[in-house]
Amino acid sequence: MPSSILRPLAAGLALSLLASPAALLAWLPGTGDPDAVQGFTVTSTDRTDVLAFYNTVYAASEDFAANMAWTGNIATGVAGTTSAAFKDDVRRRINFYRALVGLPTDITFDSSKSAKDQAAALMFSANADLNHTPPTTWTWYTATGAEAAGNSNIAIGNYGPDAIDAYIYDSGSNNAAVGHRRWLLYPLAQSMGTGDVPPSGSSYMSANACWVVGDFKRSAPAAFVAWPNRGYCPFYLRPARWSLTYPGANFTAATVTLSQGGTNIPVTIVSNSDTGIGYNTIVWAPQSLPTSITADIPYSVFVSGISGAGVPTSYSYNVTLFDPGVLGASVTIAGSASPATTGEAYTFNPITQADAYQLRVATASTAGWAEGAEDATAGFIQSATTGGYALRSTAYKHTGAKAFHLTFPDWNYQSFTVLRDLIPTASSQLQFYDRGLFATTTTTLSAEVSTDNGNTWTSVWSRPGVGLSSANWDPAFVARTVSLATYTGQTIRVRFILRYDTSGAVLNTANNCGFYIDDITVTNATQLAVTTTTTLSGGATGFTLDATTAGAALAAGNTYYLRIRPQVGTRWFGDGPIKIVTATTPATGYAAWAAAQSPAITGGPQADQDNDGLNNGLEYAFGLDPLHATPNAAPPVPELTGNSLECTYTQPTGVSGITYGGQWSTDLVNWTALPDTGSGTTHTFNVSTTGLTRCFFRHVVTVAP
Repeated sequence: MPSSILRPLAAGLALSLLASPAALLAWLPGTGDPDAVQGFTVTSTDRTDVLAFYNTVYAASEDFAANMAWTGNIATGVAGTTSAAFKDDVRRRINFYRALVGLPTDITFDSSKSAKDQAAALMFSANADLNHTPPTTWTWYTATGAEAAGNSNIAIGNYGPDAIDAYIYDSGSNNAAVGHRRWLLYPLAQSMGTGDVPPSGSSYMSANACWVVGDFKRSAPAAFVAWPNRGYCPFYLRPARWSLTYPGANFTAATVTLSQGGTNIPVTIVSNSDTGIGYNTIVWAPQSLPTSITADIPYSVFVSGISGAGVPTSYSYNVTLFDPGVLGASVTIAGSASPATTGEAYTFNPITQADAYQLRVATASTAGWAEGAEDATAGFIQSATTGGYALRSTAYKHTGAKAFHLTFPDWNYQSFTVLRDLIPTASSQLQFYDRGLFATTTTTLSAEVSTDNGNTWTSVWSRPGVGLSSANWDPAFVARTVSLATYTGQTIRVRFILRYDTSGAVLNTANNCGFYIDDITVTNATQLAVTTTTTLSGGATGFTLDATTAGAALAAGNTYYLRIRPQVGTRWFGDGPIKIVTATTPATGYAAWAAAQSPAITGGPQADQDNDGLNNGLEYAFGLDPLHATPNAAPPVPELTGNSLECTYTQPTGVSGITYGGQWSTDLVNWTALPDTGSGTTHTFNVSTTGLTRCFFRHVVTVAP
């Protein structure tokens, strides 16, 4: 049965069919307080800020079903209670929306209001109906429940944070004035309540009552409140009807101009004079809004012809719809392609507001694999589902104990990614099995491939939903085979994603809804097998590839595949480009010294890089500058001491692979080697000068190959 919502009004109540979806640079309080439910501040004009905010605060309420702990029973008329954590999930969702539009996020829940809302939600579910003035003949009618019904946004088929999403979306022909949205985004609001019951199989639908009327603030700063919000708005929260609110405004003569890239988009004003629902509001429906997103979608809005005492006559702002699952930036690793087996330092570009990074080091493998949603391979799956339902389900499967289940708990697209990096060949195929159950025919299940580590995706296969009759269910799993020859030699990932179009979708996580996918594999492809994952702090900009980060000592000749993915909020995003490196035995002695120069020395020990008369080997042996002919720079000079000529010096620190020697001569033609009488790194060469009229000394060094 479709979900429905009603807003509190003095008259004209009707059932609403929910058949379509719903100068700080860092949001506060930030990830240091992931359980916060109020006190949020977000810079809505900063894409990364909104992305981090969505992936932390919105995401924090997505497991509400697991937190509910409802103690009631519809069949016996017990309204019951819900946990404090569940109520926090609902309140967090309300304050999330208020933060995006720039309102104070100080909404609190009154326990008395919530208790009455609980009685109202019980009635709605028990009677499978909504009414702001429920008749006394209703099953489990109570006066307190009726009081709540008259002062609350009410919904059936949704509960918890999902009901808040439905109120903000505010679909249905009787909701042209978007009253539910206006109450939740009312600047004077401060005290609310929530009552919720979960679905009970096929017997009872879920329901919500959210107290929104009364106990308002005396005043609030006058400001425009727009939905979708000014700045960046998550694509999955886009409404079919847009709205703009201002206290005391008269919108009856107002016009709306909506444009994209300089091109006007036709709009229909559907409400501009409905009063008594928070502040006055103009509502318009744009034509031809996108049903999917591959890149940010910017709009310009200009509302003119506004009147009212002290009210601006016009207002302009920009809205950019964006996918909060696409970071728009990736982490690129910089450093040597030939790291030494002893370890090598690398750097990477930081991501704004990253809370952590994961460095993953892999080696290549040709071993076969299959993803069947089993527990043993759960670590290879990255879920992008919402609503807290089980992605890996035991309800229907092709083989094994489980299969992947994609369905819609809310208006977010649902997907999962197989975290296996694959290099296909010309004969590679993506193979899997799928089975379709209840899903609208405008719902689409797609298999997609990414060549940029999940930043963008291309569909390689898709199928529609089977409809709303069990007679159209797939009777069994269907085998699929998709050629990946187009991606030969590229590094790819595979994901499955469930989408809908504007005509709606089945919002239900029951086992008989959505699609099941099982036994996924890619044939004849090389897999990059992760050996080690290392978590780095959000402030990190580098790492060392060594035995710790690689999982074992680096082996000369082995190839390693390095990639880093960032975490923003509670969400892990795709890896950046893979850096492929091959470990080498580290150079030592002269070779290491020559390579470390900038620019590196290309000649051998006998060459003279700086043409100063000293060859490179001597420059290395005595710690001299091989790149610049420095005046007065020379090897150690012997001194005449008594009746001997002696040369004593200490070998420079870090020099290795050198055999030091000395020779003497009286005619510069015939040379005689001298013994080294020093010890350790001290070298001493001495020749007696008794009876000599002249004596020459020269250094002789041997550089190890």
